[in-house]
Amino acid sequence: MLFQEGRGTRRTRMRLRRLALPLALAAGLVACGPTISGINARPDKFYQHKVKFTGRIARTQVLPDETLFEIADRRGARIVVRSTTPVEAGADDWVKVEGLLVPETRVGDAVLYDVVLADRIVRTRAPRFLNLM
Repeated sequence: MLFQEGRGTRRTRMRLRRLALPLALAAGLVACGPTISGINARPDKFYQHKVKFTGRIARTQVLPDETLFEIADRRGARIVVRSTTPVEAGADDWVKVEGLLVPETRVGDAVLYDVVLADRIVRTRAPRFLNLM
């Protein structure tokens, strides 16, 4: 009986198998950050918090000391992002944005609402299954 398995080993494997799917789903949900749609749905939940999301540059407006971007997600939801540093991306490029969501900010003489003050904007690839959902 050299190859006989103990009861504890078999029970442990069965427990791990039962927990594998819920753990994988939980890990997937944790990895998903807020989306532009989610931020727009409940902006008060994200005010004064750092947010990270991926989107496509829909429009750009270059001002003397800053640049405004309108970033759209795959569903078409849009959010305004303000950057004071140069960005190596143009219209229709996919970018990852990290920044602080503020309820309002002044740009020149205008007041804008629900704006992300970008700490970092970097180019990225488009989502693999863009039109799946």
